[in-house]
Amino acid sequence: MNRDEEIDVLATSLTLARERRRPLGGKEALIDVSDYTDVARYAAERAKVFDASFNVVCLTSQVAESGAFFTSEIVGKPVLVARGDDGTLRAFLNVCRHRGAKVELRAEGRCKRFVCPYHAWTYNIDGSLHGVRFPEGFPSLKKAEHGLVELPCTEAAGLVFVCPTPGASPDPLPPALVRELESMLGPRPTSYASSTREWNANWKVIVEGGIESYHFRVAHKDTIASYFTDTQSTWTPIGPHMRSVLPKRSVLELEEQPQDTWRIREHTHLVYTIHPNAIVLLQRSHFDLILLDPIAVDRSRIQLHTVGTPPETGPLSDKAQAFFEGNHAFSLRTLDEDFSIGEQIQQGFRSGANTHVRFGLFEDALSAWRAGIDALL
Repeated sequence: MNRDEEIDVLATSLTLARERRRPLGGKEALIDVSDYTDVARYAAERAKVFDASFNVVCLTSQVAESGAFFTSEIVGKPVLVARGDDGTLRAFLNVCRHRGAKVELRAEGRCKRFVCPYHAWTYNIDGSLHGVRFPEGFPSLKKAEHGLVELPCTEAAGLVFVCPTPGASPDPLPPALVRELESMLGPRPTSYASSTREWNANWKVIVEGGIESYHFRVAHKDTIASYFTDTQSTWTPIGPHMRSVLPKRSVLELEEQPQDTWRIREHTHLVYTIHPNAIVLLQRSHFDLILLDPIAVDRSRIQLHTVGTPPETGPLSDKAQAFFEGNHAFSLRTLDEDFSIGEQIQQGFRSGANTHVRFGLFEDALSAWRAGIDALL
């Protein structure tokens, strides 16, 4: 976001807050409840949305050094990300080429080789097959053709992206998104607290709760509601991705301040919905990275990382660590409010009470996001 755009976004937020007006430029939309419950649609979403796209799996700082690795899952596929001795970041299916066991069981670490825990087939950090126990038993095996299966992988703005389909050609990240995230997320973003939990809700319910502010005053009355204006969020598409702006009540103070002192991180929270599986919640001095993994039509796994910029030298101070852990706990509490309601919504879908859900005029970010998903299907 350049300086002119920052001023324009803040000016719009100020106008809405001053006039106590909602952004009503969208259209109402009706979404069939079956979109959240139909197993066939869910399978199509996994194949055409997640399998075909770059998914955020971790932070670059988690695999910054040669020999560093990280394991994850993307829609049920085990993924291994590793930094080679040549400095190149590569991603693989975390699957042994012998009998299909997971090659690496640890969540992250450093090593020179990966050793399958089943029969000890060994792979180099670049994924090539290093050795086989008792190779005389496999006379037809061609080692050069039996390295770990590589996946499309890229890194940008301190985030690691992996497409879980070998040989796929996922759309590249929009340069505008990369530039903006690089400027906003800062150098060497590092996770200082993290949590993982599963929720009984369709993945779209989870995402939709993060791109509208209509619910803030009600659902978050005991946590963040008092900090923000009521239903005055705005949004901008960046390719298939989206930036939402959540104005704080302090935006009204800008009326008495010269524009050259306006700073967007002081008076808003920015939410980047990164297609298809990540949300970045940018706050004044740090950000939350929320990673989503659909594991069933009505169940989703959520990782929350509280991320900051490390000091230039030495370890993080105890005071700074306590700050991140305190913010992490508060973010968990707030998100639990969203996701608990998400579970109730999923239960409501199964009840048959409604045939459709309805998006209002000021929920057009939801309508646009859903239209993008539908177009992929």
